[in-house]
Amino acid sequence: MVIKLIALILATLCIGLYTYGVSKSKNYEYLSEGLDNKEYPLNEIYSIGYAISAIEMFRLRGKLREKLVKNAKLLHQNVYVEYYVELAWAQFLSCSLFFSCIFLLFAGLMPREMVSICFILIILIIAVFWNMFLSKMGEQIQKRKEACMIEFPDMVLKLSLLIGSGKVLREAWKLIAYGKDGELYQLMRVCCDDMENGASDADAVYQFGVLTDADVIKKFTGIIVQELEKGSGELENILSSQSSELWAHKRQMLLQKGEKAAGKLIIPVGITFGGIILVIMVAAMSGLSF
Repeated sequence: MVIKLIALILATLCIGLYTYGVSKSKNYEYLSEGLDNKEYPLNEIYSIGYAISAIEMFRLRGKLREKLVKNAKLLHQNVYVEYYVELAWAQFLSCSLFFSCIFLLFAGLMPREMVSICFILIILIIAVFWNMFLSKMGEQIQKRKEACMIEFPDMVLKLSLLIGSGKVLREAWKLIAYGKDGELYQLMRVCCDDMENGASDADAVYQFGVLTDADVIKKFTGIIVQELEKGSGELENILSSQSSELWAHKRQMLLQKGEKAAGKLIIPVGITFGGIILVIMVAAMSGLSF
């Protein structure tokens, strides 16, 4: 009985907070207008999350905020960093609170033996929304990093050939960036835009390395930046030597990905095998024959 009372008290508090968010949500509706429904599910209630996050107790702060800001800087232009950080937090707050209200109310009204199930479901739902909204940018960066690493050796080889044929770095970079589609080439186009907007080649290339968030690419761009600053004319030789090393690294990376994929297959294969054994045992105990 006590646990049901606790559930009802929590439900009342959550519903009260949600009602407050609804009353203030009109002031924040413009922040979620035009969002794609597939990429941003339940975007109709994000304005409630924005309203709740304006309360001091529910403001985004600390290491979580720092992590989201870092990820947003890598994925979006600096001018949009705060928008995407606050959007992620509003998504999490609005969706978590909405479903917590529903399941806490159920927990208070349902039989006692069902209360613990409702609490478990609330925890699972909050964990799912945490992963969906607050870990989403990190997952996107990781996928982009892996895609960049696969495309990187081919890009360096092309750059080496173009520099060897007499092109300057800026011309060669632009030819490669707009010559093919892919995550790496999109970031190269951002680098081209920086160059066009007045950034030096060294600064633009350095920022390109930062955006990829890949240690190998950062190391490579650091070498290019040093060479540009020295101006020793050894860029072609440096690119040639780096190209062979990167192809070896790519082969190793693809082998590792294959091993990880094979490892992931062990779980479904094990479940299937266990199911087959279970069927055979049940059939044997029932006196059936195959």
